Amino acid sequence: MTRLKDATILVILLLFAGMLFFFRLGAPGFFDADEPAYAQAAREMVESGDWVTPHFNGLPRFDKPPLFYYLILLSYRLFGVTEFAARFWSALAGVALTGVLWVAGRRWLGPHAGLMASVAFSTSLLAALLARAAVTDMLLCLFVTAAILAGLAALQAPAPLARRFATAGWVAMALAVLVKGPVGLLIPGLALGGSLLLLREIRSGVPRLVPWQGPALFLAIAAPWYALVLAANGWAFVEGFLIKHNLSRFSGVISSHGGPVWFYVPVLLVGFFPWCGSLPSALWRAARVARRRRAVSPAERLTVTCLCWFVGVFVFFSLAGTKLPSYLFPAFPALALLVGSGGMNNEKPTTDDRSMTAVDRLSVVSCQLSVADEEPIPRWISRLGSWLMGLTGCALAAAFFLVPWIFEWARPAARGVLDGVPPPASLAWGLGGLVLAGTLAGLIAKGRRQPAVLAAMMACLILTAAAAAPRAYAIVQGSLREFSEEARRILGPGDPVLVYGLNAPSVVFYTNRRVTPLGSDDLGKLAETVRRLTDAGRPVVVITRSALAPRLAGVQGLSGVKSRGGYALYISPEAGAAQSGSAIR
Repeated sequence: MTRLKDATILVILLLFAGMLFFFRLGAPGFFDADEPAYAQAAREMVESGDWVTPHFNGLPRFDKPPLFYYLILLSYRLFGVTEFAARFWSALAGVALTGVLWVAGRRWLGPHAGLMASVAFSTSLLAALLARAAVTDMLLCLFVTAAILAGLAALQAPAPLARRFATAGWVAMALAVLVKGPVGLLIPGLALGGSLLLLREIRSGVPRLVPWQGPALFLAIAAPWYALVLAANGWAFVEGFLIKHNLSRFSGVISSHGGPVWFYVPVLLVGFFPWCGSLPSALWRAARVARRRRAVSPAERLTVTCLCWFVGVFVFFSLAGTKLPSYLFPAFPALALLVGSGGMNNEKPTTDDRSMTAVDRLSVVSCQLSVADEEPIPRWISRLGSWLMGLTGCALAAAFFLVPWIFEWARPAARGVLDGVPPPASLAWGLGGLVLAGTLAGLIAKGRRQPAVLAAMMACLILTAAAAAPRAYAIVQGSLREFSEEARRILGPGDPVLVYGLNAPSVVFYTNRRVTPLGSDDLGKLAETVRRLTDAGRPVVVITRSALAPRLAGVQGLSGVKSRGGYALYISPEAGAAQSGSAIR
């Protein structure tokens, strides 16, 4: 009966997460810059026949390893070359992580804690965003979470079973390394290594985590691609992947993505909203366990590991020169488990290490959770959590309410993107009202009503935002996609698109052809390229920003066709003839 109940809860959680992450997943087009780069690199892998070196716009792309591209190719075969296909694996990984957190929380913390952990993760703002984007972060998070939880199981299981869990953890790390590189080893090392160090179990724990089968399988899965790509590209791969996109991201600022050392504090509050209000209590409890330097139950070991997991990721990336909100995301499963273990539940924990068979017969009130025989949480900690959630919710609501004024303020800096676009005041005010009402209701609600209220608020917010995403895309990039698709219809298979003063990988995806990028200072080079192509009788299409369009007036052989939404389309007479022929056909 208990197993049937658990299975029912798991199915409901998976359906809930699936609704949040898959609803209108393919409706908006690709937002620049990462989504179309991943989607196009996967498509070029098939077109080039090179399954070792990823390419984008015909050039090697060493940003990430190939596993995400391989998965996108598989979904292209299933669903076609669409936005839904490219985003499918992120959404699926989000649903899978929701289930993994329920199973892990149920096993080590208790039924209510597992439910809380999975709901907190699936309804946090950053998780909802990354689960709906064609980027590697959700898939990386799934694999490092699986690796850490498998390592935890290996530390507590009997010897034969421990080897299996440890080996599974190494397989998960190999997949993480094939998704995003060395960080797939770093994060499990910070979590598990930190916990062994805190609990003074290095000597006994390391042999359990490193059976010979584990590293052997890791190398068998991850090493072949690295060896092949190194053999094919030599130093270019070392410089592009290892130095630029790994070492230099820590030691310096890449692509202007810098920030102060406290950068991830607001990211944590907003990205983990509304569950950020439970973090002070959850972290205080976890720190209290860690100070004892011993774990008397599997729940306490999990608590210490989650604390090391979160702190390790937070500190490491705070010290890095390059900072992006998504870098903190692999710590969100740890935060969700900490929230489930004590941040928002009133269950009385125990410190015994009873088997799950025995636990299954216990009521929720007496199931093993985290720490017993402890002094209560200080009142100021609880009040701090309420203040954090309240202030973050009010700040988000205020941001929505101020959208009309933000629109007007941003128009001059938007380079024409917002010209003629009325601010979506009604939608923004509706979302702001929803966040404000939900936050206030969550502050007023007590006990288990509070997470239910907050989860309902976030579900409404995520689904409403998903429904409105196509409208936001039409404002920001709708005309750019339209011009790109028109260029694809006009140009022949070998004709390039010229992009002037614009960095937009979506042009490459929606034209599905080579793009010649020219900087805003390369007007002379643009004129020479246009002259050379027109002399050869080839059609020319130039896409640029509306703000730069006046500079093209003096370029011989070009005439402006359209200018809308901050972007402009210029074509040559040959392209105009091709355009007319296309319209007739």
